[in-house]
Amino acid sequence: MTATHIRLITAGATLVLAAGALAVGTSTATAAPVTPSCDADQYTVTSVVTAKSAATICQWGNGDLEYRGVARSSGNTLCIPVSGVFEQENGSGRYYYVAYNNGYKYSVFDGLGLSIVGPDGILISSEDAI
Repeated sequence: MTATHIRLITAGATLVLAAGALAVGTSTATAAPVTPSCDADQYTVTSVVTAKSAATICQWGNGDLEYRGVARSSGNTLCIPVSGVFEQENGSGRYYYVAYNNGYKYSVFDGLGLSIVGPDGILISSEDAI
């Protein structure tokens, strides 16, 4: 009798089936990248996943934009209007989106990452996309 090995790997877990035996092991990989979803009546403009956060820019039918962010470690979410759209200065032709909440500035850079600047203008977080 030959044993059939099937290996399924997902972020954070490995599942191995061998000749009817089941073994499950965990690894030190980070949680699977999950971006916040837009509502059914919204359009996803861009999304970014970083080591600690994920954000999506959603567009309503009237053109208004909304920032939806999540802290991957805690699951805390933030949903606020986008106040500005700017072309990135790196020559890529891509844009970045800025939203404000209680003096904090959240910027999503299409394809690059995101940053958070505090009310005092000091950079709190700058994360590259993964």
